[in-house]
Amino acid sequence: MHCPGCERAMVSTSSQVVEDEKGAMTITRWRCRPCHETAEEIWLSAGYRGPDPTRIRYAVALQPTTTVAAPARQRGKRERYAYAGSI
Repeated sequence: MHCPGCERAMVSTSSQVVEDEKGAMTITRWRCRPCHETAEEIWLSAGYRGPDPTRIRYAVALQPTTTVAAPARQRGKRERYAYAGSI
């Protein structure tokens, strides 16, 4: 598996098999070492779906972006520097 962010190869960190009355499902977790991106791969066994197909849904939430308005610069204070050690 390749990382969607940096296109490098990802490393399998763990694998888990979940079984129920419909069959088995294998969940493999992948991690990209350079950029720390993570992904999960889900494999269903051939007989898992049974009479009613089961859809696996997941979503990736985007991080909310916060904008901080910077105060306007005052023209009168240009080129005036004060250092903590000089006062």
